[in-house]
Amino acid sequence: MSLYAIPLMSAFFVFAVIAFLGTVPWTVYQYRKHGYFSFWRNVIIFSFIYYCLTAFFLVSLPLPAERNNPAVYSPDVLMQLKPFNMFHNFKEVKGFVPSHLRTYPTLFKSFTFLEVFFNIALLLPLGVYLRYFLKSSKKWWIALLLVFSTTLFFEVSQRTALFGYYANPYRLFDVDDLITNTLGGMIGFFIAPVLLHLIPTRDDLKEKDRQYDVDQQASYGAQLIEVFVSLMIARFVGSIFSMIFLKSHYLFMSNLLWIFIFIVIFPVMFKGKTIGGKVVKIKFATGEKTLLWPLTYRFILINLPSVISYITQKLNEMSSENIYLLSSQIMFFLLMSVIWCGFWFVLIRDWAKKKNEPFFNRMISADMIRYKKGA
Repeated sequence: MSLYAIPLMSAFFVFAVIAFLGTVPWTVYQYRKHGYFSFWRNVIIFSFIYYCLTAFFLVSLPLPAERNNPAVYSPDVLMQLKPFNMFHNFKEVKGFVPSHLRTYPTLFKSFTFLEVFFNIALLLPLGVYLRYFLKSSKKWWIALLLVFSTTLFFEVSQRTALFGYYANPYRLFDVDDLITNTLGGMIGFFIAPVLLHLIPTRDDLKEKDRQYDVDQQASYGAQLIEVFVSLMIARFVGSIFSMIFLKSHYLFMSNLLWIFIFIVIFPVMFKGKTIGGKVVKIKFATGEKTLLWPLTYRFILINLPSVISYITQKLNEMSSENIYLLSSQIMFFLLMSVIWCGFWFVLIRDWAKKKNEPFFNRMISADMIRYKKGA
């Protein structure tokens, strides 16, 4: 099992890195284009990435210890070009007699048969994904070309030692692998409807995309992204500003100032648009009322946990046995814990309950809406 465990675990860790690096940009892209975060679209995309990594690692790992690896196979056995040689190998399985049905369990348990079985299973998911992407069984010939090209890519990578990266091939080129991989992919393509009937079709997802129009209220997730992006950029600018013009112990105040500028002053000056809102194309619906005081109140709600944390930190830096100071330190620590827990609890609870907006937007009665580029 370690032969398969190593590629699976390697694919998982590489996928985790890719998913981490790609989640934020991909999420922002979806909010900009569709106005919401599609659960099924992300499940399909990220599972496809993980599958591709797993399939490639299964045919490539484990790698040789060094690039100048010794030759494992003689040149005359590097390529097996006889089609259906696997049936000859079946006959050589000890205890298996093709004419005796009782011996077939022996064949099914053998590594010779399991190798063929796993070769069929390797690209079966690819066929399912292709059926989902192509949408119609009439495009089977496109699926056939893609499946065959994929397995050919795998075999060539093995024959060329990862396209020349290693000195000598460490796996064999086998024409039977081309046959069994292609067979598995096409089986997956034709049985895909049985596996995909619980998943929304691409047409269903596109129809849902069209339901999100300009001037419609921004989704809960988009409003959270607006806040977090604005805070992240403001803190970055505040850190640079403090480093150049102020001393390091003024960092918190510098960050707070730039947060106020980015999430209060900017939307007042630019018709309800914040820096984070421009990323996901949402803004405050201004109407006839001024945004200054509502956004200032929002600024306080968002930054209150950070302010309490800062005060707590400064109190804890004071070393004294004064009972009043110790009481203050304990009180602010407990207050900080309660406020932070409450802050995240309310955010997550409202998201789970599918509320329209985060509490700090709901409490100021200022709606955030989508807008077109240039509006």
